[in-house]
Amino acid sequence: MVKKETNKGDYLRRHKRQSLISMAVLIAAIVVLNVFSSYKHFRIDLTQDKRYTLGEPTRELLNTLDDQLYIKVYLEGELPAGFRKLKESTRELLDEMRNASNTVIDYDFIDPLESGNVQERNEIYQQLIEMGLEPVNLEVQMDGENTQKIIFPEAIIFYKNKQLSVKLLKQQIGVHPEEVLHNSIISLEYEISNTIRKLTNDAPSRIAFIEGHGELDENETRDIFNTLSEFYEVERINLTKYKVGILDHFDLLIIAKPDSFFNDLENFKIDQFIVKGGRVLWLVESLLANIDSMASHGGVSTTMDYDLNLQNFFYHLGIRLNYNLVQDIQCHLIPVLVNQAAPQQDFRPWVYYPLVFPNSSHPIVNNLNACLFQFASSMDTLPNKQIKKTVLLTSSELSRMVYNPARLSLAEVNTNPDERMFNKGKQILGVLLEGTFNSYFEGLLSPATLKSPDYGKFQNEGIPTKMIFISDGDVIANQQSRIRDQYFPLGYDRFSKQTFGNKNLILNAVDYLLDDSGLMTLRSKQFKLRLLDKSKIKKDKVSWQLINMVLPVVFIILFGLLFAYFRKTKFAR
Repeated sequence: MVKKETNKGDYLRRHKRQSLISMAVLIAAIVVLNVFSSYKHFRIDLTQDKRYTLGEPTRELLNTLDDQLYIKVYLEGELPAGFRKLKESTRELLDEMRNASNTVIDYDFIDPLESGNVQERNEIYQQLIEMGLEPVNLEVQMDGENTQKIIFPEAIIFYKNKQLSVKLLKQQIGVHPEEVLHNSIISLEYEISNTIRKLTNDAPSRIAFIEGHGELDENETRDIFNTLSEFYEVERINLTKYKVGILDHFDLLIIAKPDSFFNDLENFKIDQFIVKGGRVLWLVESLLANIDSMASHGGVSTTMDYDLNLQNFFYHLGIRLNYNLVQDIQCHLIPVLVNQAAPQQDFRPWVYYPLVFPNSSHPIVNNLNACLFQFASSMDTLPNKQIKKTVLLTSSELSRMVYNPARLSLAEVNTNPDERMFNKGKQILGVLLEGTFNSYFEGLLSPATLKSPDYGKFQNEGIPTKMIFISDGDVIANQQSRIRDQYFPLGYDRFSKQTFGNKNLILNAVDYLLDDSGLMTLRSKQFKLRLLDKSKIKKDKVSWQLINMVLPVVFIILFGLLFAYFRKTKFAR
C-alpha cells in the first residue's frame, strides 16, 4: 500500500515537473518571438488581390537607396474611423517597405493638434501649409455634437538633403467617402514610391514647353510649370528661333493650346524629335471659342477654326481632331448675372464645359478626380497596327456635337437642355498612343530641301515612344486674378471654389511618358471594396445581435462541458 502511494506521488511530481518545463519553454518561445518580431517585420499575404504585397517596381526602387530614408506622417491623434484605417494602412506599407529595403527606413506619426495652445497650433498649421501640405476640414461627432476638425492627411519624405510632400488622401468629386478612402489606400504604394523615385533621381528628365505659335503663356501655365520644376528640368523653348536638333536635348515636349500656323520646318523639328524616341503631350484645340470673348461681345460669338497646319501630321500619327465642340449634360456651372432690377450672381450649367469622370483602369487616370474641360473637340483614332491606342478620357453618354461655324450664346444657360437631343454617346477627349512612329516627311521633302542646313540630318525609321493627345488646351491652364496679380492652383475654380483633377491628370501623364521603371503600373492596382449592406443590417439587426450574443455563450458552455468530461475520464483511469 505504501509502495502504491509512493508511485503515485512520484507520478504527480514528474507530471508537475513536465508541466513547469513545458510552460517555461512556451514562455521563452513567446519572449524570443516577440523580441524577433520587434526587429523583423514578417507576414504572409493570403488575400486574393495581394493587397499587402509590394510591387516589383517598388522593391527594385528600394534596393537602389544608398542613404537613410525618413518619413513624417501627419496622421495621429483622435481620428475618424476611416482615417484610422488610412493611418494603419500607411503604417503597414511603411513596415513592408522597411523590411524590403537594404537601408534604414524610419518613420514617425505626428499629431499637429498635440499642442493645447491655440497660438502654437496655428503656427504649426502655417508651417505645414508653407511646406506644401494641404489641410482637410472634417466634421466629426464627439460627445453627441458635431465639431470641425482640421487634419493633414499627408507625409513628408526626407532623403539626403532633399524633401518632398506626398498626399495620402485622394479627393474625388461625387464619390462616396468610404470609396474615396478605399481608393486612397490603393494608391498609397504608388504615391510614396513615386515620391521616393523623384527624391533619388540625380539626373532628372528635361521638359520643354513649346512657344512661338500662340501657346499658353507663362502666367497661364505657372502652377504646373512650378510643380514640374520640383521634379524635372523644365524650360520654355521658342520653336521658331532654333534649328533642327534643339529638341534633342529634351525628353518631353508639352504643346499647350497653339493658335497659329506651324510651317513645314517647325513640323519637321517635332517629327524628328518623335522619330528619335521623344515623347509629346499634345493639348490642342481645333476651334476658337472663348467665354471672355463672348462676354465682351454681348454674350454671343461664332467659332473659327485654328489654321494650325497640323491635321495631316496628326493623321500620320493616328489621330483625327474634329472641327466641332462637344456639349455634355454632365457639365460644370458658370457664374451669370440674373435679375436685371437687382443684379445677383447665380450659377448655371454650361454644356460647353464637360466634367470628365475617368472610368478607365489605366494608370494615368485610374481613380482620378473629375477633370474640367472647356470648349473641347472630339477625336477619332485611325487604324495603324504599329500603334497601340488607349482611350483615357471621354465625355458622358449624354453628349452631342456642334460643328464649325457654330453660333455660341450665353443665353443658352437660361434654358434647360433637352436630354433627348444629347444622344451621340461618349466622345473621345484624350488618347494615349504607344508604338513606333516613322517620319511623316518621308517622300514629302525634296533631296535639295533635306540637304539644307536648316533641316539637319534626316531620320526616317522611328524608335518606340509614346505620346498623349488631349483635345482641350485649357486643361493645363490655371486660373488667374489680374486685379491681384495672382494665380490659382491648376484645377481650382475660383468661382465655385471646387478643385478638379486637372493637375493630377497632367502630372500622371508626364510621369507615365517619362517613367520607364514600371512604377506607374502600381496605380492600376484594384482591391475589392467590401462595404456592409446597410439595408440588410437594418433588416436583420435583431438576428445578428442574437447570433453575436448567444453563440459565444453556447460555445463556452459546450467547451466547459467537454473539458469537464475529458478531465473526469482521464483521472478516472
